[in-house]
Amino acid sequence: MIYLVILHQARDFPMRAPLPAILLATISLSACASQPSPTPPVALPAAFAASTLEAEGLPTARLEPNWWRAFGDPVLDRVVEDALLGNLDIEAAAARLQQAAGASRVVTSNRLPSATFGASGSTQRQSLEDPLARMASASPDYDRTGDLYGLSAAASWELDLFGRLSAARRAAASDQRAAAIDVEGARLSVAAEIANAYITARELQTRVTIARARVRTTDEVLDLVALRHAEGAASRFEMDQARADASASRAMLPLVEAGRDEAFNRIDLLSGRAPGHAAAILGEGVIPAALAVTTDDGPAALLVRRPDIVAAESRLAAADARVTEAVTAYYPRLTIQGLVSFLSSGLSGLLSDETLQAAGSAGLSGRLFDFGAARGGVEAARGRTREAAAAYRLTILRAASEAEDGFSRLARGNRHALELAESRAALTRASATARTAYDLGGLSLKDALDVQRRLLDVEDAAATARADASRASVGLFRVLGGGWSSEAATRASTQACPQSVSEGATSCDA
Repeated sequence: MIYLVILHQARDFPMRAPLPAILLATISLSACASQPSPTPPVALPAAFAASTLEAEGLPTARLEPNWWRAFGDPVLDRVVEDALLGNLDIEAAAARLQQAAGASRVVTSNRLPSATFGASGSTQRQSLEDPLARMASASPDYDRTGDLYGLSAAASWELDLFGRLSAARRAAASDQRAAAIDVEGARLSVAAEIANAYITARELQTRVTIARARVRTTDEVLDLVALRHAEGAASRFEMDQARADASASRAMLPLVEAGRDEAFNRIDLLSGRAPGHAAAILGEGVIPAALAVTTDDGPAALLVRRPDIVAAESRLAAADARVTEAVTAYYPRLTIQGLVSFLSSGLSGLLSDETLQAAGSAGLSGRLFDFGAARGGVEAARGRTREAAAAYRLTILRAASEAEDGFSRLARGNRHALELAESRAALTRASATARTAYDLGGLSLKDALDVQRRLLDVEDAAATARADASRASVGLFRVLGGGWSSEAATRASTQACPQSVSEGATSCDA
């Protein structure tokens, strides 16, 4: 019924309404079709509660784009940078950005006139059994064979009366921006994952060394107890206990070595390489020391620092623009078309005034009855917007929670590592004292080796604690956004945007 009224009034426009009034009405309707992009409110605290926990004794580092360099490990720097160049997840994200850029270019071109051309040539020989040919054959000038050549150009342009094409363009631009930010998010994730894999490899290298030392120690204890047992100075129970300890130490070694090899393979996988390269690249090394990550910003800064949050916001904007696009299905579309062609029986006279034919048209089309299809499209679009809004809010809350967890894990993990370091220092002194007592005859070799075995157990736990603290630092860099910002996203999106053919604007412009 709406379209019938519009068409009825449009019939009187040329007689009663001047052109400026028509344009004003069009602009007003277009403004009614657009809707502001919603921003879901999310209550965030002014500061991170866990950031007040002190990471005692740790050097501090601030958020920087190349945050992994703060660890001061050249091998780690090389491993991360190689992964950023070769990682296939980043390549896949870049491919999705390329797809989004192409889709944005297509949507942008829909707002502009399009033109096509055609050229043809044909030869036809008529049958004399054709009634028309039989009549024409009576003329002495009749030729059964005829040539026909044509050259044509057609143009069409849909006027964006009610903002449908503009809304589609905004949605595509937001999708492209989200895809550009996803590339940065993939880089941040890969850098964190490769750093964790590197720390794990160093941890397991250290633990392999400790496990081999433990095997040597338990074997020495076993040899000593076996000698004493042969002399009748040790019981069978002591002999079995020493043998069990030695076997357990030897059984632990291949498990730790397997974990180290898996860490090497993980580094190769993240770097986009076949297994077998990381071991040669890494060599032997120590576990990078943990860092205390400092920031003057609170949780609200995550809204522009975390790529996943900014990408979720862009997807929400895209979903909202598609609601506007769905609403415009209620309104008619106006399309202008034109055709120019030349048709001639010979090539020599093809481009002449006699062979020229032209046509122009303007068409208005819209829905008369759709039995709720347009309304269903609007409701579906609004449902997708609600889903995107919920995802956006959840991403913000998850980011704030992860940041709190990161501060807590770093501070408490560092405290755990410090306690184990103190235990290790005490057992190191006890081991030296036991060795001296054994040399002076005041302590048996078995007791001295038992102290050494306890020291190796604590060293193994301390290595894991140091690695956990370092991984907590990496995790904190990651959850805080790693020095990334939405300004970087804007630059990345602009660089990826295809140039429009109109006024030099990019298709990413909202």
